Amino acid sequence: MWAKKTLTILSSATVLTTLAGCGSTTGSQASPATSGKPVVGGTLQVGINSDFVTLDPAMSSALIDRQLYINVFDPLLKLSPKMKIEPNLVTHWTISNGGKTYTLYLRRGVKFQDGTPFNAQAVVYNWKWEMNPANASPRLSDLKPVTSISTPNAYEVVVHLKAPFAAFLSELTGRTGMISSPTAMKKYGKNYDLHPVGTGPFEFVSWQKNAHLVLKRNPHYWQKGKPYLNKIVYTPITNPQQEYNGLLTGQENIIDSVAYQDVSQLASNSSIHYADMTGLGYSDLELNTTVAPLNNVHNREAINYAINRSALVKLVYFGHSQPAYQQNPPSSWAYNPNLKVPFSDTLAKQQLKLAGNPKGFSLTLIGDNSSSTIQEMETIQSELAKVGIAVHIKPLDFTTLLTDAITGNYQADVLGWSGRPDPDQNMYAFDTTGGSFNDAKYSNSQVNTLLLNARQATSQTTRKGLYQKAAKIVLNQAPYIFLTYTPVIQAWSANVHGYKAYPDDLMRFTDVWLK
Repeated sequence: MWAKKTLTILSSATVLTTLAGCGSTTGSQASPATSGKPVVGGTLQVGINSDFVTLDPAMSSALIDRQLYINVFDPLLKLSPKMKIEPNLVTHWTISNGGKTYTLYLRRGVKFQDGTPFNAQAVVYNWKWEMNPANASPRLSDLKPVTSISTPNAYEVVVHLKAPFAAFLSELTGRTGMISSPTAMKKYGKNYDLHPVGTGPFEFVSWQKNAHLVLKRNPHYWQKGKPYLNKIVYTPITNPQQEYNGLLTGQENIIDSVAYQDVSQLASNSSIHYADMTGLGYSDLELNTTVAPLNNVHNREAINYAINRSALVKLVYFGHSQPAYQQNPPSSWAYNPNLKVPFSDTLAKQQLKLAGNPKGFSLTLIGDNSSSTIQEMETIQSELAKVGIAVHIKPLDFTTLLTDAITGNYQADVLGWSGRPDPDQNMYAFDTTGGSFNDAKYSNSQVNTLLLNARQATSQTTRKGLYQKAAKIVLNQAPYIFLTYTPVIQAWSANVHGYKAYPDDLMRFTDVWLK
Protein backbone atom coordinates (compact mmCIF):
# COMPACT_ATOMS: atom_id res chain seq x y z
CA MET A 1 0.00 0.00 0.00
CA TRP A 2 2.74 2.46 0.87
CA ALA A 3 4.28 2.35 -2.51
CA LYS A 4 3.96 4.13 -5.67
CA LYS A 5 5.72 4.39 -8.75
CA THR A 6 7.42 4.58 -5.61
CA LEU A 7 7.45 6.42 -8.46
CA THR A 8 11.38 5.88 -3.45
CA ILE A 9 15.11 13.03 -2.30
CA LEU A 10 19.14 18.81 -2.36
CA SER A 11 22.22 20.65 -3.65
CA SER A 12 25.14 22.42 -1.98
CA ALA A 13 24.01 23.65 1.42
CA THR A 14 20.41 22.69 0.75
CA VAL A 15 21.41 19.08 0.18
CA LEU A 16 22.67 18.71 3.70
CA THR A 17 19.61 20.13 5.40
CA THR A 18 18.34 17.81 8.12
CA LEU A 19 14.61 17.29 8.17
CA ALA A 20 13.19 18.28 11.50
CA GLY A 21 11.33 15.35 13.01
CA CYS A 22 12.90 12.64 10.88
CA GLY A 23 14.02 9.66 12.86
CA SER A 24 11.95 10.25 15.97
CA THR A 25 11.31 6.84 17.43
CA THR A 26 8.97 5.63 20.12
CA GLY A 27 9.95 2.00 20.16
CA SER A 28 12.77 -0.14 21.49
CA GLN A 29 15.32 0.50 18.76
CA ALA A 30 17.98 -2.10 19.45
CA SER A 31 18.76 -5.34 21.17
CA PRO A 32 20.79 -5.02 24.42
CA ALA A 33 23.55 -7.15 22.85
CA THR A 34 23.93 -4.99 19.75
CA SER A 35 27.18 -3.55 21.07
CA GLY A 36 28.75 -7.03 21.18
CA LYS A 37 31.06 -8.47 18.55
CA PRO A 38 29.15 -9.28 15.34
CA VAL A 39 28.68 -12.95 14.50
CA VAL A 40 29.26 -13.95 10.89
CA GLY A 41 26.75 -16.30 9.26
CA GLY A 42 23.09 -17.16 9.45
CA THR A 43 19.98 -16.57 7.38
CA LEU A 44 17.77 -13.57 7.99
CA GLN A 45 14.09 -14.25 7.35
CA VAL A 46 12.37 -11.05 6.22
CA GLY A 47 8.61 -10.61 6.00
CA ILE A 48 7.44 -8.06 3.43
CA ASN A 49 3.89 -6.88 2.85
CA SER A 50 3.81 -7.55 -0.90
CA ASP A 51 5.89 -9.28 -3.52
CA PHE A 52 8.44 -7.41 -5.58
CA VAL A 53 7.39 -5.98 -8.93
CA THR A 54 10.67 -5.78 -10.84
CA LEU A 55 14.28 -6.43 -9.84
CA ASP A 56 15.62 -3.75 -12.19
CA PRO A 57 16.01 -0.35 -10.51
CA ALA A 58 15.95 1.38 -13.90
CA MET A 59 12.37 0.17 -14.42
CA SER A 60 10.93 0.21 -10.93
CA SER A 61 8.29 2.49 -9.49
CA ALA A 62 7.26 0.58 -6.34
CA LEU A 63 8.51 1.06 -2.79
CA ILE A 64 8.66 -2.66 -2.17
CA ASP A 65 11.31 -3.02 -4.87
CA ARG A 66 13.54 -0.56 -3.02
CA GLN A 67 13.60 -2.91 -0.03
CA LEU A 68 15.55 -5.27 -2.26
CA TYR A 69 17.65 -2.68 -4.09
CA ILE A 70 19.09 -1.09 -0.95
CA ASN A 71 20.82 -4.41 -0.22
CA VAL A 72 21.79 -5.42 -3.77
CA PHE A 73 22.73 -2.06 -5.24
CA ASP A 74 24.90 0.52 -3.50
CA PRO A 75 23.61 3.98 -4.42
CA LEU A 76 26.20 6.48 -5.55
CA LEU A 77 25.35 8.56 -2.48
CA LYS A 78 23.64 7.36 0.67
CA LEU A 79 21.29 8.78 3.27
CA SER A 80 22.08 8.92 6.96
CA PRO A 81 19.42 7.96 9.54
CA LYS A 82 18.64 11.68 9.71
CA MET A 83 18.27 11.80 5.91
CA LYS A 84 21.49 13.72 5.25
CA ILE A 85 23.36 12.96 2.04
CA GLU A 86 26.68 11.20 2.58
CA PRO A 87 29.44 9.78 0.34
CA ASN A 88 29.19 6.17 -0.78
CA LEU A 89 30.28 4.96 -4.23
CA VAL A 90 30.85 8.64 -4.91
CA THR A 91 33.47 9.67 -2.37
CA HIS A 92 33.27 13.42 -3.03
CA TRP A 93 31.96 15.90 -5.58
CA THR A 94 32.23 19.47 -6.79
CA ILE A 95 29.57 21.84 -8.13
CA SER A 96 30.53 24.53 -10.62
CA ASN A 97 29.29 26.63 -13.54
CA GLY A 98 26.55 28.25 -11.48
CA GLY A 99 25.17 24.92 -10.32
CA LYS A 100 25.03 23.43 -13.81
CA THR A 101 28.09 21.14 -13.64
CA TYR A 102 28.59 18.31 -11.16
CA THR A 103 31.86 16.39 -11.01
CA LEU A 104 31.53 13.04 -9.23
CA TYR A 105 34.61 11.22 -7.99
CA LEU A 106 34.06 7.46 -7.73
CA ARG A 107 35.35 4.99 -5.18
CA ARG A 108 38.16 2.85 -6.56
CA GLY A 109 38.47 -0.90 -6.22
CA VAL A 110 34.74 -1.65 -6.32
CA LYS A 111 33.45 -4.54 -8.42
CA PHE A 112 30.03 -5.63 -9.52
CA GLN A 113 28.85 -8.98 -8.20
CA ASP A 114 29.71 -10.57 -11.56
CA GLY A 115 33.35 -9.57 -11.10
CA THR A 116 33.37 -6.72 -13.62
CA PRO A 117 34.69 -3.31 -12.55
CA PHE A 118 32.52 -0.51 -11.27
CA ASN A 119 33.73 2.67 -12.93
CA ALA A 120 32.71 5.86 -14.70
CA GLN A 121 31.89 4.03 -17.91
CA ALA A 122 29.39 1.84 -16.03
CA VAL A 123 27.64 4.90 -14.60
CA VAL A 124 27.40 6.53 -18.02
CA TYR A 125 26.14 3.32 -19.64
CA ASN A 126 23.30 3.07 -17.08
CA TRP A 127 22.31 6.71 -17.37
CA LYS A 128 22.33 6.80 -21.15
CA TRP A 129 20.13 3.70 -21.18
CA GLU A 130 17.71 5.35 -18.77
CA MET A 131 17.76 8.61 -20.77
CA ASN A 132 16.72 6.81 -23.94
CA PRO A 133 12.93 7.38 -24.26
CA ALA A 134 12.60 4.07 -26.13
CA ASN A 135 13.41 2.21 -22.91
CA ALA A 136 10.54 3.90 -21.01
CA SER A 137 12.51 4.08 -17.76
CA PRO A 138 10.89 5.96 -14.87
CA ARG A 139 14.39 7.34 -14.25
CA LEU A 140 14.09 9.43 -17.41
CA SER A 141 12.35 12.17 -15.44
CA ASP A 142 15.18 12.23 -12.87
CA LEU A 143 17.78 12.67 -15.61
CA LYS A 144 15.80 15.03 -17.82
CA PRO A 145 17.90 18.07 -16.73
CA VAL A 146 21.09 16.39 -18.02
CA THR A 147 22.48 17.66 -21.34
CA SER A 148 25.70 15.65 -21.48
CA ILE A 149 27.95 13.35 -19.46
CA SER A 150 31.70 12.93 -19.83
CA THR A 151 34.34 10.70 -18.22
CA PRO A 152 37.77 12.38 -18.01
CA ASN A 153 39.07 9.14 -16.49
CA ALA A 154 37.78 5.81 -15.20
CA TYR A 155 36.80 7.24 -11.82
CA GLU A 156 35.41 10.65 -12.66
CA VAL A 157 31.99 11.51 -14.07
CA VAL A 158 31.20 15.07 -15.17
CA VAL A 159 27.50 15.86 -15.52
CA HIS A 160 26.37 18.95 -17.40
CA LEU A 161 22.84 20.22 -16.74
CA LYS A 162 20.57 22.51 -18.75
CA ALA A 163 20.04 24.62 -15.65
CA PRO A 164 20.72 24.34 -11.92
CA PHE A 165 18.93 21.32 -10.45
CA ALA A 166 18.66 21.58 -6.68
CA ALA A 167 17.74 17.93 -6.14
CA PHE A 168 20.41 16.33 -8.33
CA LEU A 169 22.60 14.92 -5.55
CA SER A 170 19.53 13.73 -3.70
CA GLU A 171 18.48 11.79 -6.82
CA LEU A 172 21.72 9.84 -6.54
CA THR A 173 20.70 8.38 -3.17
CA GLY A 174 17.84 6.49 -4.83
CA ARG A 175 17.29 4.32 -7.86
CA THR A 176 18.93 6.79 -10.24
CA GLY A 177 22.11 6.28 -8.25
CA MET A 178 21.84 2.48 -8.24
CA ILE A 179 24.13 1.29 -11.00
CA SER A 180 23.74 -2.10 -12.68
CA SER A 181 26.53 -4.10 -14.28
CA PRO A 182 26.60 -3.15 -17.99
CA THR A 183 27.88 -6.65 -18.73
CA ALA A 184 24.81 -8.18 -17.09
CA MET A 185 22.48 -5.70 -18.78
CA LYS A 186 23.85 -6.66 -22.19
CA LYS A 187 23.89 -10.38 -21.37
CA TYR A 188 20.29 -10.64 -20.20
CA GLY A 189 18.72 -7.86 -22.26
CA LYS A 190 14.98 -7.63 -21.64
CA ASN A 191 15.30 -10.34 -19.00
CA TYR A 192 17.73 -8.33 -16.87
CA ASP A 193 14.85 -7.57 -14.50
CA LEU A 194 15.13 -11.22 -13.40
CA HIS A 195 18.95 -11.21 -13.08
CA PRO A 196 19.97 -8.06 -11.20
CA VAL A 197 23.68 -7.42 -10.64
CA GLY A 198 24.88 -4.52 -8.49
CA THR A 199 27.76 -3.67 -6.17
CA GLY A 200 25.88 -4.08 -2.89
CA PRO A 201 26.51 -6.28 0.15
CA PHE A 202 24.19 -9.06 -1.04
CA GLU A 203 23.79 -10.64 -4.45
CA PHE A 204 20.73 -12.12 -6.08
CA VAL A 205 20.24 -15.91 -6.03
CA SER A 206 16.65 -16.72 -6.99
CA TRP A 207 13.09 -15.44 -7.05
CA GLN A 208 9.98 -17.58 -6.88
CA LYS A 209 7.19 -15.09 -7.32
CA ASN A 210 4.68 -14.85 -4.48
CA ALA A 211 6.78 -17.30 -2.46
CA HIS A 212 10.29 -16.04 -1.66
CA LEU A 213 13.34 -14.23 -2.96
CA VAL A 214 16.83 -15.25 -1.86
CA LEU A 215 20.01 -13.20 -1.58
CA LYS A 216 23.47 -14.38 -0.52
CA ARG A 217 26.48 -12.63 0.94
CA ASN A 218 28.67 -10.83 -1.59
CA PRO A 219 32.15 -12.16 -0.73
CA HIS A 220 33.84 -9.37 -2.71
CA TYR A 221 32.00 -6.49 -1.10
CA TRP A 222 34.11 -3.34 -0.93
CA GLN A 223 33.38 -2.80 2.78
CA LYS A 224 35.82 -5.36 4.17
CA GLY A 225 34.34 -7.80 6.67
CA LYS A 226 30.77 -6.97 5.73
CA PRO A 227 28.06 -8.04 5.46
CA TYR A 228 27.80 -10.48 8.37
CA LEU A 229 24.79 -12.48 7.20
CA ASN A 230 25.21 -15.42 4.82
CA LYS A 231 21.75 -15.22 3.35
CA ILE A 232 18.54 -13.20 3.28
CA VAL A 233 15.16 -14.69 2.42
CA TYR A 234 12.31 -12.29 1.65
CA THR A 235 8.80 -13.74 2.00
CA PRO A 236 5.78 -11.73 0.83
CA ILE A 237 2.94 -11.91 3.35
CA THR A 238 0.01 -9.79 2.25
CA ASN A 239 -2.07 -10.40 5.37
CA PRO A 240 -0.78 -8.03 8.10
CA GLN A 241 -1.86 -10.33 10.91
CA GLN A 242 -0.07 -13.30 9.36
CA GLU A 243 3.06 -11.18 8.89
CA TYR A 244 2.96 -10.15 12.55
CA ASN A 245 2.27 -13.73 13.69
CA GLY A 246 5.24 -14.89 11.62
CA LEU A 247 7.46 -12.62 13.71
CA LEU A 248 5.94 -13.79 16.99
CA THR A 249 6.39 -17.47 16.10
CA GLY A 250 9.94 -17.05 14.80
CA GLN A 251 9.16 -17.77 11.16
CA GLU A 252 10.36 -14.25 10.38
CA ASN A 253 13.21 -12.36 12.03
CA ILE A 254 12.06 -8.94 10.89
CA ILE A 255 8.95 -7.50 9.22
CA ASP A 256 8.57 -4.33 7.20
CA SER A 257 5.28 -3.25 8.74
CA VAL A 258 2.95 -3.87 11.66
CA ALA A 259 -0.83 -3.56 11.53
CA TYR A 260 -1.76 -0.34 13.31
CA GLN A 261 -4.02 -2.11 15.78
CA ASP A 262 -1.09 -4.29 16.89
CA VAL A 263 1.43 -1.53 17.59
CA SER A 264 0.28 -1.06 21.19
CA GLN A 265 1.16 -4.71 21.92
CA LEU A 266 4.79 -4.29 20.91
CA ALA A 267 5.87 -2.29 23.95
CA SER A 268 4.86 -5.10 26.33
CA ASN A 269 6.72 -7.87 24.45
CA SER A 270 10.39 -8.02 25.50
CA SER A 271 11.21 -10.53 22.76
CA ILE A 272 10.32 -8.01 20.06
CA HIS A 273 12.05 -4.74 19.23
CA TYR A 274 10.43 -2.13 17.07
CA ALA A 275 10.49 1.35 15.58
CA ASP A 276 7.53 3.71 15.28
CA MET A 277 8.83 6.90 13.70
CA THR A 278 7.86 9.82 11.55
CA GLY A 279 8.08 8.82 7.91
CA LEU A 280 8.35 10.73 4.64
CA GLY A 281 5.33 9.39 2.78
CA TYR A 282 1.60 9.71 2.44
CA SER A 283 -1.48 7.80 1.35
CA ASP A 284 -3.72 9.30 -1.30
CA LEU A 285 -6.42 8.86 -3.88
CA GLU A 286 -5.28 9.39 -7.44
CA LEU A 287 -8.04 10.68 -9.69
CA ASN A 288 -7.77 10.19 -13.43
CA THR A 289 -8.38 13.73 -14.67
CA THR A 290 -8.84 12.62 -18.28
CA VAL A 291 -11.93 10.44 -17.79
CA ALA A 292 -15.48 11.29 -16.74
CA PRO A 293 -16.67 12.21 -14.23
CA LEU A 294 -13.29 13.10 -12.71
CA ASN A 295 -12.27 15.28 -15.63
CA ASN A 296 -14.53 17.86 -13.97
CA VAL A 297 -12.60 19.70 -11.24
CA HIS A 298 -15.77 20.28 -9.20
CA ASN A 299 -16.39 16.55 -8.93
CA ARG A 300 -12.83 16.12 -7.70
CA GLU A 301 -13.25 18.94 -5.21
CA ALA A 302 -16.44 17.33 -3.92
CA ILE A 303 -14.39 14.28 -2.98
CA ASN A 304 -11.79 16.52 -1.35
CA TYR A 305 -14.39 18.04 1.00
CA ALA A 306 -16.37 14.85 1.64
CA ILE A 307 -13.60 12.75 3.20
CA ASN A 308 -13.20 13.06 6.96
CA ARG A 309 -9.44 12.59 7.24
CA SER A 310 -9.40 12.80 11.05
CA ALA A 311 -11.92 9.97 11.29
CA LEU A 312 -9.83 7.98 8.81
CA VAL A 313 -6.76 8.38 11.04
CA LYS A 314 -8.66 7.09 14.07
CA LEU A 315 -10.56 4.26 12.40
CA VAL A 316 -7.97 2.84 9.99
CA TYR A 317 -4.66 3.95 11.51
CA PHE A 318 -5.56 3.75 15.20
CA GLY A 319 -4.08 7.20 15.68
CA HIS A 320 -0.68 6.30 14.18
CA SER A 321 -0.91 8.92 11.45
CA GLN A 322 -2.16 12.44 10.75
CA PRO A 323 -4.32 14.02 8.03
CA ALA A 324 -2.55 15.00 4.80
CA TYR A 325 -3.29 17.87 2.44
CA GLN A 326 -0.06 18.15 0.45
CA GLN A 327 2.79 16.03 -0.90
CA ASN A 328 5.49 17.31 1.45
CA PRO A 329 5.20 15.87 4.98
CA PRO A 330 5.34 17.88 8.22
CA SER A 331 9.03 16.95 8.53
CA SER A 332 9.84 18.80 5.28
CA TRP A 333 11.14 22.37 5.14
CA ALA A 334 8.63 22.96 2.30
CA TYR A 335 5.60 21.94 4.39
CA ASN A 336 2.85 24.54 4.85
CA PRO A 337 0.94 23.89 8.10
CA ASN A 338 -1.84 26.25 7.02
CA LEU A 339 -2.64 24.43 3.80
CA LYS A 340 -5.74 22.27 4.20
CA VAL A 341 -9.38 21.90 3.20
CA PRO A 342 -12.25 21.54 5.66
CA PHE A 343 -14.28 18.38 6.00
CA SER A 344 -17.72 19.55 4.88
CA ASP A 345 -20.54 17.63 3.24
CA THR A 346 -22.20 20.99 2.56
CA LEU A 347 -19.22 22.24 0.55
CA ALA A 348 -19.00 18.86 -1.21
CA LYS A 349 -22.64 19.12 -2.33
CA GLN A 350 -22.05 22.68 -3.53
CA GLN A 351 -19.23 21.40 -5.74
CA LEU A 352 -21.50 18.68 -7.13
CA LYS A 353 -24.05 21.36 -8.10
CA LEU A 354 -21.30 23.35 -9.83
CA ALA A 355 -20.34 20.21 -11.72
CA GLY A 356 -23.91 19.84 -12.98
CA ASN A 357 -24.73 16.66 -11.08
CA PRO A 358 -26.28 17.66 -7.73
CA LYS A 359 -27.38 14.11 -7.02
CA GLY A 360 -23.84 12.83 -7.31
CA PHE A 361 -22.16 10.27 -9.53
CA SER A 362 -20.57 6.85 -9.40
CA LEU A 363 -16.96 5.71 -9.82
CA THR A 364 -14.81 2.62 -9.45
CA LEU A 365 -12.03 2.75 -6.87
CA ILE A 366 -9.12 0.32 -7.16
CA GLY A 367 -6.59 -0.52 -4.49
CA ASP A 368 -4.39 -3.39 -3.38
CA ASN A 369 -6.06 -6.42 -1.86
CA SER A 370 -4.58 -6.09 1.63
CA SER A 371 -7.08 -5.96 4.48
CA SER A 372 -5.90 -2.50 5.59
CA THR A 373 -6.34 -1.00 2.13
CA ILE A 374 -9.74 -2.61 1.72
CA GLN A 375 -10.77 -1.14 5.05
CA GLU A 376 -9.53 2.27 3.94
CA MET A 377 -11.48 2.01 0.69
CA GLU A 378 -14.62 0.96 2.54
CA THR A 379 -14.26 3.95 4.85
CA ILE A 380 -13.93 6.27 1.85
CA GLN A 381 -16.90 4.56 0.22
CA SER A 382 -19.01 5.24 3.30
CA GLU A 383 -17.93 8.89 3.50
CA LEU A 384 -18.63 9.65 -0.16
CA ALA A 385 -22.00 7.91 -0.10
CA LYS A 386 -23.22 10.63 2.28
CA VAL A 387 -23.01 13.20 -0.50
CA GLY A 388 -24.31 10.96 -3.28
CA ILE A 389 -21.04 9.64 -4.69
CA ALA A 390 -21.39 5.88 -5.16
CA VAL A 391 -18.04 4.10 -4.96
CA HIS A 392 -17.56 0.61 -6.35
CA ILE A 393 -14.53 -1.03 -4.75
CA LYS A 394 -12.24 -3.24 -6.81
CA PRO A 395 -9.30 -4.82 -4.91
CA LEU A 396 -6.35 -5.94 -7.07
CA ASP A 397 -3.00 -7.58 -6.54
CA PHE A 398 -0.36 -4.89 -6.20
CA THR A 399 1.36 -5.51 -9.53
CA THR A 400 -1.93 -5.19 -11.43
CA LEU A 401 -2.86 -2.10 -9.41
CA LEU A 402 0.42 -0.40 -10.25
CA THR A 403 0.17 -1.34 -13.93
CA ASP A 404 -3.38 0.01 -14.19
CA ALA A 405 -2.36 3.23 -12.44
CA ILE A 406 0.63 3.82 -14.71
CA THR A 407 -1.29 3.06 -17.91
CA GLY A 408 -4.32 5.15 -16.90
CA ASN A 409 -6.62 2.15 -16.82
CA TYR A 410 -8.62 3.43 -13.84
CA GLN A 411 -10.94 6.15 -12.57
CA ALA A 412 -9.63 6.41 -9.01
CA ASP A 413 -7.07 4.45 -7.04
CA VAL A 414 -5.69 4.27 -3.52
CA LEU A 415 -1.93 4.39 -3.54
CA GLY A 416 0.77 6.15 -1.65
CA TRP A 417 4.20 7.67 -2.00
CA SER A 418 7.05 6.62 0.23
CA GLY A 419 8.40 10.16 0.17
CA ARG A 420 11.80 11.78 -0.24
CA PRO A 421 13.65 14.40 1.79
CA ASP A 422 13.75 16.88 -1.10
CA PRO A 423 10.38 18.38 -2.13
CA ASP A 424 11.29 18.27 -5.83
CA GLN A 425 11.08 14.50 -5.69
CA ASN A 426 7.71 14.62 -3.96
CA MET A 427 6.14 16.96 -6.50
CA TYR A 428 7.84 17.41 -9.87
CA ALA A 429 7.26 13.97 -11.39
CA PHE A 430 3.70 13.87 -10.00
CA ASP A 431 2.43 17.35 -10.80
CA THR A 432 4.09 18.51 -14.02
CA THR A 433 2.54 17.80 -17.40
CA GLY A 434 3.79 14.43 -18.61
CA GLY A 435 5.68 13.76 -15.37
CA SER A 436 6.83 10.16 -15.00
CA PHE A 437 4.63 9.59 -11.93
CA ASN A 438 1.72 11.72 -13.06
CA ASP A 439 -0.81 8.88 -13.12
CA ALA A 440 -3.58 11.45 -12.66
CA LYS A 441 -2.71 12.91 -16.11
CA TYR A 442 -2.86 16.33 -14.44
CA SER A 443 -1.73 19.38 -16.39
CA ASN A 444 -1.45 22.98 -15.20
CA SER A 445 0.93 25.46 -16.83
CA GLN A 446 1.31 27.55 -13.67
CA VAL A 447 2.28 24.49 -11.64
CA ASN A 448 4.74 23.50 -14.37
CA THR A 449 6.42 26.90 -14.15
CA LEU A 450 6.50 26.99 -10.35
CA LEU A 451 8.06 23.55 -10.03
CA LEU A 452 10.58 24.17 -12.79
CA ASN A 453 11.67 27.42 -11.14
CA ALA A 454 11.88 25.66 -7.78
CA ARG A 455 14.22 22.93 -9.02
CA GLN A 456 16.47 25.57 -10.61
CA ALA A 457 16.60 27.92 -7.62
CA THR A 458 19.65 27.82 -5.35
CA SER A 459 17.99 29.44 -2.33
CA GLN A 460 15.97 27.20 -0.04
CA THR A 461 13.81 30.16 0.95
CA THR A 462 12.95 30.80 -2.69
CA ARG A 463 12.27 27.14 -3.31
CA LYS A 464 10.01 26.90 -0.27
CA GLY A 465 7.79 29.75 -1.51
CA LEU A 466 7.49 28.19 -4.97
CA TYR A 467 6.63 24.74 -3.62
CA GLN A 468 4.00 26.12 -1.30
CA LYS A 469 2.33 28.07 -4.14
CA ALA A 470 2.28 24.95 -6.31
CA ALA A 471 0.95 22.82 -3.45
CA LYS A 472 -1.99 25.19 -2.96
CA ILE A 473 -2.96 24.95 -6.63
CA VAL A 474 -2.70 21.16 -6.59
CA LEU A 475 -4.82 20.92 -3.46
CA ASN A 476 -7.53 23.13 -4.94
CA GLN A 477 -7.61 21.33 -8.31
CA ALA A 478 -7.55 17.94 -6.57
CA PRO A 479 -5.90 15.55 -9.04
CA TYR A 480 -4.87 13.80 -5.84
CA ILE A 481 -6.85 13.56 -2.63
CA PHE A 482 -4.19 13.42 0.06
CA LEU A 483 -5.40 11.33 2.96
CA THR A 484 -2.82 10.70 5.66
CA TYR A 485 0.90 10.90 6.33
CA THR A 486 2.23 7.45 7.01
CA PRO A 487 4.61 6.45 9.79
CA VAL A 488 7.42 3.90 9.60
CA ILE A 489 6.58 0.94 11.83
CA GLN A 490 8.91 -2.06 11.71
CA ALA A 491 9.54 -4.87 14.17
CA TRP A 492 12.28 -7.46 14.64
CA SER A 493 13.12 -10.28 17.01
CA ALA A 494 15.60 -9.91 19.88
CA ASN A 495 18.20 -12.09 18.12
CA VAL A 496 18.57 -9.51 15.36
CA HIS A 497 21.46 -7.17 16.13
CA GLY A 498 22.81 -4.04 14.50
CA TYR A 499 19.53 -3.11 12.84
CA LYS A 500 18.45 0.52 12.63
CA ALA A 501 15.22 1.83 11.13
CA TYR A 502 15.29 4.83 8.80
CA PRO A 503 12.56 7.40 8.06
CA ASP A 504 12.55 6.32 4.40
CA ASP A 505 11.23 2.89 5.50
CA LEU A 506 14.03 0.90 3.78
CA MET A 507 15.49 -2.06 5.65
CA ARG A 508 19.29 -1.99 5.38
CA PHE A 509 21.08 -5.20 6.34
CA THR A 510 24.79 -4.51 5.78
CA ASP A 511 25.45 -4.20 9.53
CA VAL A 512 22.93 -6.77 10.75
CA TRP A 513 23.92 -10.02 12.44
CA LEU A 514 22.11 -12.82 14.23
CA LYS A 515 22.71 -14.34 17.63
